[in-house]
Amino acid sequence: MKIECLTFFIYGMCVMFYSMMVWMFWRKGNDKLSRLIMLLMVVLDLECLKDLALYLSDFELHKSMWHWVNATDMVVVPVYTFVLMELVKPGWLSWRKAALHEASFLLPLVLYGITDKLFWFDVLTAWCFVYGTVTYFLMFYLISRYHRQLKERFSYQDNINLNWLRGILSCFFVILLVWVFSCYMVDAQFDNIYMLFSLGAWMFVCYFLYKHESVIEELGDMDEDEVAVGSEEISLSGLEKEINKLFVEEKLYLNPQLKLSDVARQVGTNRTYLSRFFNQEKQMTFFDYVNNLRVEHAEGLLRNTDLRLNVIAEQSGFNSMSTFRRAFLTKQKCTPSEYRKRV
Repeated sequence: MKIECLTFFIYGMCVMFYSMMVWMFWRKGNDKLSRLIMLLMVVLDLECLKDLALYLSDFELHKSMWHWVNATDMVVVPVYTFVLMELVKPGWLSWRKAALHEASFLLPLVLYGITDKLFWFDVLTAWCFVYGTVTYFLMFYLISRYHRQLKERFSYQDNINLNWLRGILSCFFVILLVWVFSCYMVDAQFDNIYMLFSLGAWMFVCYFLYKHESVIEELGDMDEDEVAVGSEEISLSGLEKEINKLFVEEKLYLNPQLKLSDVARQVGTNRTYLSRFFNQEKQMTFFDYVNNLRVEHAEGLLRNTDLRLNVIAEQSGFNSMSTFRRAFLTKQKCTPSEYRKRV
């Protein structure tokens, strides 16, 4: 009886949390990522309500029924991948890709329902594990690729980097292992442990996802109609002159939300050509170029003023103190406080 009460309490918390997330991400906006997360939360909510209804009924949950309940839950696995892919590769998802991924789970589920043979349940569970494992390792590669792209297009990374996702991925991989094991173990207490771990992980994930800003417009490939006032018409010397004017004379780097596309519009070229210019001519990414200038500006304020560090960070174009410290440490090999003491 105590275990049953605990189960009802845990499932009640899950339903309440997932329902709240549906509402929050619905309010956040109409971007694809928010809608995918909202869809995932709806599905998880329905699955919890389904399981809760089974626990509340007098129906005896024998092993074959337990398998069927878990088999139907597996169709949500691709939606996890859709959310992850929209994070690391914005714009990747299409209706065709979504249908193909879902079909790979629905086919063995349908065959299991028709034949009632445990073989198809085993196939579905094994495919779920393989699919989740491949996604896990693929995400680490795509996160690194995503961060490289950020440095090509953005002068900041606050609320758009995915450093937090690496730890979460490992947590979800452990949850995947626990879940696969629970598919073959009819035990309410074990299920409670899985639900608590899953709920705790989602609390952290939703916190970061809600803060995350969509970067699809900046990381997407250059549109065919994007103004490319002649990548070839603008000479390197002319581009160098325009860049120096914007950054040295006008101090464009003091804009904390500066993006490569902003600079491209002002110099009359496209993002691809401009990014290549920074990489080849300046021997650094757009991110490093802008933040080096911000650090140099901060150095002057540290030497010549008594302003507090948070004020200096803001006046130098940094979004946060943590970004300021990290950029300063990278360039000067010391913290802003240590630098001020030296000079």
